[in-house]
Amino acid sequence: MAGTTAAEVLGGYLRQRAAEFLRALRTHGESARAAESAGEAADAVRALRAGARRLGGALHTYRPLLDLAWADHLRTELNWLSGTLAREYAYAARLDRLLVALHRLASGGTAPSAAPDGAGGGTADGPAGGGARD
Repeated sequence: MAGTTAAEVLGGYLRQRAAEFLRALRTHGESARAAESAGEAADAVRALRAGARRLGGALHTYRPLLDLAWADHLRTELNWLSGTLAREYAYAARLDRLLVALHRLASGGTAPSAAPDGAGGGTADGPAGGGARD
């Protein structure tokens, strides 16, 4: 790496982090459309948040070498995005727990994977047990 300047090294690093972020953004856009790909969407959100945090950290660390106004503005936006993605991840986890609880309630108190099709244990009036655990 003889003859390589700090600006070239930093520029390459920031381009790699930006490329990771954009790949995660594309994955999120493709996976967020269907409920069946919720796990893939959650992974994409994690990757997006990690990418935003890495970029923000690099902008903070190398701030003296960058245009201060640009770096500070972008870092502020990345921090906001990271916080928003953290909330989305928490909401997705809550949604997953809610769906499991609703499936358990609808199937008569058993976990959705534990009850075969049509063997929920409910009555004609509704699920048995009212959602109580066995």
